[in-house]
Amino acid sequence: MNNTSLKKRIRRFSLRGLSIQQRLPLLICVLLLLIIVTFSWTSYIGVKRAALKIGSDRLHTLTGELSSMFGQSAQTIIAATQATARNGSIKKYLQSEGKDSISGSLEILQKLRLDSTWVLSELLNRNKVPILRSGRTDTATTAKLDSSLLLSFAHADSFNVGKIYQLNDSMYYPITVAVTEKNQTIGYIVRWRMLQVSLQAVKQFSQLIGTNANLYIGNTDGSLWTDMMKSVSAPPVDIGHSDHFFEYSEAKGRRVIAAVQPIANTHWVVLVEFSQQTILEAANRFLRWIIIIGGVLIIVGIFIAWLMSRNITRPLNKLTNAASAIASGDYSLAVEVNRNDELGKLARAFNSMTVKVHAAQLDLEKKVKERTVQLESANKELEAFSYSVSHDLRAPLRAIGGYSMILKEDYGTKLDDEANRITGKIVSNAKMMGKLIDDLISFSQIGGKEVMRYPIDMKNLAESCMTELLQHEPANKYQVHINHLPACEGDLNLIRQVWMNLISNAIKYSSKKPVPCIEIGCIEGSSMHTYFVRDNGVGFDMQHAHKLFGVFQRLHSQKMFEGTGIGLAFAKRIINKHQGEIRAEGSVDEGATFYFSLPVANVIPQAQIDLINTKNHE
Repeated sequence: MNNTSLKKRIRRFSLRGLSIQQRLPLLICVLLLLIIVTFSWTSYIGVKRAALKIGSDRLHTLTGELSSMFGQSAQTIIAATQATARNGSIKKYLQSEGKDSISGSLEILQKLRLDSTWVLSELLNRNKVPILRSGRTDTATTAKLDSSLLLSFAHADSFNVGKIYQLNDSMYYPITVAVTEKNQTIGYIVRWRMLQVSLQAVKQFSQLIGTNANLYIGNTDGSLWTDMMKSVSAPPVDIGHSDHFFEYSEAKGRRVIAAVQPIANTHWVVLVEFSQQTILEAANRFLRWIIIIGGVLIIVGIFIAWLMSRNITRPLNKLTNAASAIASGDYSLAVEVNRNDELGKLARAFNSMTVKVHAAQLDLEKKVKERTVQLESANKELEAFSYSVSHDLRAPLRAIGGYSMILKEDYGTKLDDEANRITGKIVSNAKMMGKLIDDLISFSQIGGKEVMRYPIDMKNLAESCMTELLQHEPANKYQVHINHLPACEGDLNLIRQVWMNLISNAIKYSSKKPVPCIEIGCIEGSSMHTYFVRDNGVGFDMQHAHKLFGVFQRLHSQKMFEGTGIGLAFAKRIINKHQGEIRAEGSVDEGATFYFSLPVANVIPQAQIDLINTKNHE
């Protein structure tokens, strides 16, 4: 997609193309939307934080209670085992290194296996070597339990619940209690119990703690984690920060928050996970209600804004229709006023303005008619004056010229040289006066002449004017160059007079140069062509350029160059009637250039060209 089409689409969706009745509801809709979105999001964030805070507090409370409960259970088991460790038979067996109280000690170890989950009870000497065992006789399992026992005794306390171990598909943990005599450890009682919980019990426990919670038990060193039924992957929590709560995605991709607490008297920690979706359910429900309410408010706001805009734009439309009627000349349409607000004041002011404009128009039409009558009278007087000049002044002027010629021809031999010179001056000035009268009449008549517009072959016209003006000049005196001249649109006879004036000036003012040069050309434009005539003559000072196109304004004396001082004013008036412009540029002794612009002609028919050529030859 180019930039032009993109800009067009932007303009198409720009607010500039919408009416007030459309903009106002849109503006209110956008404002309501911004307010509702901002309020909803801010409220949702607040509710979400509050829900997470409540959830984290509940997690810490729950994990604390579970840690205390498991700790108390471990303490009960340890206490029962400690009571056994204080039995005299056990002490005698250990002190006699397995020689005394064998049957009594074995019976005591058997009693420590309260049910099937208690898989093994052992009596170890002070070197932690098993010397009496009651329970499973599976050699492989017993060996693994023994190796696990040795590992558990690497840093054994005097009594504790040891870490959980995975053996085959089952998990076991030891309860270890030291047997002492006179504050000296003489041996150890170790009870191995299988970690076995039913699925139904786990579900019931999860329902009891609520919020789709999961319960996990793990070793404090992170070596094993279990959901009480099987081992699971270690959750991404830092066991050392039990005062924090953690946020992460569990194995199924569900977002959860969790808290962890160590269990007293054990090497275990308890971890509880809450579903974040369940915790945030109330916040999400609140957001949905906010969105529904916001949508209803936006719809109501748009409807109210539409009513308001309609209430505003209806009188504006009436004002627009009335203004259009006035523009078309109909002043009978008044705006109905039935309100006292700003629009009512505007309507009353508009009606008052309409009355005043109508009155002013009638008064103006009356004055125009009066001025038209006066102008017609003045034109008639001007025509009468032109007729008087052309007939009444020409007759005595011709008589002066005629008698002067007769005097010069018949009595020239009888007059001295000074008389002959004066007689010649009278004849030449009479001719000059006649030409001046003709130019003044033409100049006054050009204003009322109707301009006939049609295509003009400017190249042909300029060449014909140049040929006509140079026919009485010595051959090859002037270097003339006529460039390409595109066609224009105008009145052929009037434009011919422009060329004649400008070319004759170029010939006249460059005639005293050793090699006079004249160039004619054009600067083409999209709607107007600018033609020019350039010479290398005497030129002029640009400070006096404004005088060139005035009547009787001359920059050179009559002795230097003859002329009436009307030609350029005549050319300016013709170009102005064609809605063009004329101007001049020059410098003293370096020549001058005259520019004039005319409307472009699209195509010149061949018949029109032939007609122009025929008229030019005539």
